[in-house]
Amino acid sequence: MKNDVFLRGHTIDLRIPSEEDMLNSGWHTWYNNLETTRHNSHGLYPVSAKQEYDIIQSIMEDENTILLSIYESKNNKIVGNTALQNIDHINRRCNLALTIGEAAPMSAGVEAWGLLLEHAFTRLNLERIEDGTHEGLRGFIIMLSILGVHIEGISKNYFLKNYKWSDKINFAVLKDDFMSLRKERNGNILFDTLAELNKEIVRAVKKDSV
Repeated sequence: MKNDVFLRGHTIDLRIPSEEDMLNSGWHTWYNNLETTRHNSHGLYPVSAKQEYDIIQSIMEDENTILLSIYESKNNKIVGNTALQNIDHINRRCNLALTIGEAAPMSAGVEAWGLLLEHAFTRLNLERIEDGTHEGLRGFIIMLSILGVHIEGISKNYFLKNYKWSDKINFAVLKDDFMSLRKERNGNILFDTLAELNKEIVRAVKKDSV
């Protein structure tokens, strides 16, 4: 349902998840999949479609959370979800969450967070967005640098999975940094074309690997 789009990117749309999609899209299988949950805190206990539906309903009822599903524009297929969480209107900050559970365009995660950051800074008037992630996702954080995201530090031995400790990468983006990049791109943080966006993503990754 294209008219339900809340935020639109180049290859993905962000929409409030429908009840049908929550129950019938196989969403819950993402959190039962070892590969999908390899670098997050999910996958410890099996979850059914009904259980995941109840969890999502509870999250959506939280007034300090904005949860949106990620749909691939060309085929209207749900490929993941993303959220602004723990929205603090006094200190003007919040956290981010993202799950990509299906095959999706290379830019999908960057687009999703670019759209959410735009909403957070220009509509919710937040000042700082912060979070942390598994060291195995460093490559994605580097990709997010094109949105103004920067690494602030490392929490050692933060995650324990498969008998192995891993570090957490702490990252953040400030409104001024985001808005400066947005201005350089004629008001579009995700650039005017998908080709430009993908070019910058590749450039950021190559720069980090040098």
